[in-house]
Amino acid sequence: MKRSPMPPRKSRLSQGKPLERKTPMLRGDDFKTRANPPKRKTSGQAKTNRGLDALKRQARARDMDSCVRCGLVLAGAGNVHHRRNRGMGGSQAANTVSNLITLCGSPIVGCHGLATQKPWEIDAERYGWVLSTNGSSDPATVPVLVAWLGWALPAADGSWQVLDQRAVA
Repeated sequence: MKRSPMPPRKSRLSQGKPLERKTPMLRGDDFKTRANPPKRKTSGQAKTNRGLDALKRQARARDMDSCVRCGLVLAGAGNVHHRRNRGMGGSQAANTVSNLITLCGSPIVGCHGLATQKPWEIDAERYGWVLSTNGSSDPATVPVLVAWLGWALPAADGSWQVLDQRAVA
């Protein structure tokens, strides 16, 4: 006994009826605010980043847009590195121009990566590129070995104060 094939089912569209949405479609301003909610900083982020862009520009200008460790001219690339991490010793002490130096690469590669990920390999603490994490060292009083100057202190006005090499040794 052969079965007869079932006739094809007609969809609502082929029956001439409009399709219905199962969920309401957002329209206008409501759609924009739900699809792209405004990004909000937490109160901690807003306090630590306050005025940091101006300090970074000042540090890059002081460093002549070059890597302090290797002397590579960055031409807009590279990063500004906190010698003492922002989490160590409070954000107020970390966001000063004397605590910032320009290094090539990112926090993972280049001189910045070495100073951040493996500071012991390049003696970063000895050369002043990284400060100790105990929080007792002041970035304005710890000299930095700058590739084109030698030993220097970062001044609060955004300049380098070159030191006598014998005084540092």
